[in-house]
Amino acid sequence: MKKALTLFALTIFVALPSFATYIVVLKDGTRYAAKAKWTVTKGKALVLLENGQSLQLDPSLIDVARSEALTKMGAGASANIIDLNTNSTPAQQTPSAPEPTLGDQIKLRRNQPQQPAPAAPITPAPSSKAGLLSPQVLEKFDRAFENIGIYERKLTPTGPHSMRADLTLDTEDRVFNAISATSLLMVRNAGVEGVQIDSVELFMKTTVGGAAGRFQMTRADAEALNQKTISQQDYFVRKVIY
Repeated sequence: MKKALTLFALTIFVALPSFATYIVVLKDGTRYAAKAKWTVTKGKALVLLENGQSLQLDPSLIDVARSEALTKMGAGASANIIDLNTNSTPAQQTPSAPEPTLGDQIKLRRNQPQQPAPAAPITPAPSSKAGLLSPQVLEKFDRAFENIGIYERKLTPTGPHSMRADLTLDTEDRVFNAISATSLLMVRNAGVEGVQIDSVELFMKTTVGGAAGRFQMTRADAEALNQKTISQQDYFVRKVIY
């Protein structure tokens, strides 16, 4: 599993003015709101930040494709900015080897024998008297997440109508698939009679421990997603909790 999802490593993001003209995304998930696309001089990428400061980076640390995509999407409002005059400036990182594309991953999966995924841990409700969601509900969510390729997960009931899902995923598509699957199950109450699911906390992370997005999905959110009055991408931008 890869770092391709570092787009969502947003735990240190703070709001910036909406007039950022270019978003520079690093492969570790860090984002900068820049006045324009970086320029390369003497082997270093020069980034002119919106706050008037400048930053020199190794070009190999920049996720070019994600930078272009986020700039076109206008996602600058969630980019972070670091004061270069303080000690909070991140240390220069050693560039890692190029990550395989999603197509490469698919080829590898086809060429390698499939290993059965280990059973995901489920924290069942101790009893009906405890006032928690039943194990049947957790099992429905567990199967749904497995069906969309999320093999590392932990589901925990937090109340009679709520639960928490800790998910480890490696691609942007699986983040959106997890959002879609969660909203569908909530609207249908996981197909379990006598149950109503009002809230699901989604804690998503990458395989290297980076944050991939945290959400507090309400029933209203789930219905909006299911009725397509809001897209999964818009939901992510509006509702993600850093």
